Amino acid sequence: MFGLGKAPGRIFINYRRDDVAGVAGRLSDSLSRYFGDGRVFRDVDGIDAGANFEEVLKNTSQSADAMIVLIGRHWATVADAQGRPRLHDPDDWVAREIAAALGKNIPVFPVLVENAQMPRADELPPSLHALLRHNAISIGDQRWSADVTRLAKVVAIDLPGSAAERMLQWLRVVISVALFVAVALTVGVVCWNWGAGRGADAMEPALLGITFIVTVGASMLLLFFARLFDPPRRPWAYAAALVGLLGTLTCFILYWWIGSPVNESAAMVFGSTVTALAVLVLMNQTGFKAR
Repeated sequence: MFGLGKAPGRIFINYRRDDVAGVAGRLSDSLSRYFGDGRVFRDVDGIDAGANFEEVLKNTSQSADAMIVLIGRHWATVADAQGRPRLHDPDDWVAREIAAALGKNIPVFPVLVENAQMPRADELPPSLHALLRHNAISIGDQRWSADVTRLAKVVAIDLPGSAAERMLQWLRVVISVALFVAVALTVGVVCWNWGAGRGADAMEPALLGITFIVTVGASMLLLFFARLFDPPRRPWAYAAALVGLLGTLTCFILYWWIGSPVNESAAMVFGSTVTALAVLVLMNQTGFKAR
């Protein structure tokens, strides 16, 4: 085998030999140069002699981290000996592999070869209808290098250890550290003022607002990168951002509404701390798992 079980971000190329066999091999070689050896698998060069073909394909396709579905001009119409479309055969491996990937919600990328068209719903079995909801990418011989590079960049976003996953981990560190430092600084200065016999009203307005500034910045970053989160967890990112923005707005409205300088300062310190901590809690509910 390829050593596929040890390679991060495994990519399975699904194709029909009667349709685009030559393209599959070429694409496998091109993507292997982009992602590295052992990360791209297809049926011919990924199976050792003597291995159980069906068992290897089943285990590999269902354990892949992404699937590329190559669709040529005859993909939906290739028929068996009785003239029936092979996609509708319950034992057709092309259809079974795609259905398994769709069922596991792993990223699936339809790739249209040489100006092929996406099949119609009536050309597909019900188990493959979800494939039509995925955006297709076209590749062709004359623009091969550019097309494969574009495909590789799109696929890389959704792979474990991918650019999106690294970006989210960076986001997690930056926001967490910034909010923690801002809250610690604000609370520390308040405690020092009270310990020195000075009231909260003695605090500088700029210092009172530092946590709000950081919170707003963190909220904007979450909104900007929300598209990278795993869809089931993405609402937590939006919730954290909205809490940060609305909490900051509410605290500043209260700041101007309250008349006493002491109460104003206390409200700002309390409000900024609670808002920042709420953003942290909601943000971490995402798990920072990339889509």
